[in-house]
Order: sequence, then structure tokens, then C-alpha cells
Amino acid sequence: MCGRYYIQHKMYDNLPAFMIPADYALYTGDVCPSEKALILRQGCRGMEGGVLSWGYPSKNSGGLVINARVETLHEKPMFCEDVMHRRCLIPASGFYEWDKEKQKATIRRPEKELIYFAGFYGIRNGQERFVIITRQAAGEMCRIHDRMPLIIPGECMEEWFSGDYEYLLKTEAPVLQIEIENEQLSFL
Repeated sequence: MCGRYYIQHKMYDNLPAFMIPADYALYTGDVCPSEKALILRQGCRGMEGGVLSWGYPSKNSGGLVINARVETLHEKPMFCEDVMHRRCLIPASGFYEWDKEKQKATIRRPEKELIYFAGFYGIRNGQERFVIITRQAAGEMCRIHDRMPLIIPGECMEEWFSGDYEYLLKTEAPVLQIEIENEQLSFL
């Protein structure tokens, strides 16, 4: 699962300037569901950046659907059209997850300032919104949570936007660095 991620200023140094919309203030800090965030997508002239809200409105709960399981992407009516035609990448420095003891874990790629989460976007309630694709956890991530974002290698960005993207849905999880912070969540 991915319920919160973060952006450090160093991440922008690794993104080509043309991918950052001119009116986008270089946000740093945590990104939470419903907030606007930078995404990369295929535009008329090639890859471009956009600023969209995170999460599709849920028809059942009134909340937001922020993640989509890679295993059922093409089966869900809410997702299948968007994942086929409106894929995006969400640049991030890393993400957070909480273990069974409610301790916050900060997860990132060692020695990398930028990672790309696989996602897709669509128009919901008149607003462009995106969802992050998740996969079964792998490696050390398994001891923190059973799900994790699907991470697309930077060298595969073009393939993600092409018609031949499906093999990337089975991409092996990268090695991740996990730091436990002993921060307790409050459920009041």
C-alpha cells in the first residue's frame, strides 16, 4: 500500500526541467491523499508534467481510492480504461508505511534521489486525479507491510507510456532501504 510519500528538493535536480510545469512551485515535504502532486504523463509533444489530485472518489464509502492492485487492474471497471490509455509516473524521493506496531518506516532506494511510482489518471467529478499502482511486497518490505508501490525503473519510462507496457506490471521490486522511526500513529 502507499498512503503517503515524500519529496525532497534534490529530487528535482534529477528531473528534466521540461517535465516540471512552469506554474508549479517546487513542493517539498509529505504528499497525502487528496493533495495535488506532480505527475509525469505522455502529452501531445512527448512526456510532460502535470499537477493532479491524488485519489479517485469512492462510490461506496465517500472516501478516496488512492491505490490499485496490479493483480486486478484490468478487471476493475473503475481502472481498466484509464490504465490502458492514461498511465502516469509519480516522481518521489520515497514513501512511508507503518508496521504492525504502528511504527513509521521511511522507505527509499539507496543512493537514488528519485523513484517513479507507476500510476494512471482520469477525470473524476470534473477534476484530473491519479491513483498509484501497488504490488505484493518483496524483500525487506514484507516485514513492514504486504503491499508496496509498483516502482518503474527510470530507464523504462518510455516503455511505460508506450503500448508495450504490460511487462512492466511484473517488474521485480528494487532493493529498498527501510528506516524505522518509532513514531506512533494516533487513531483518536
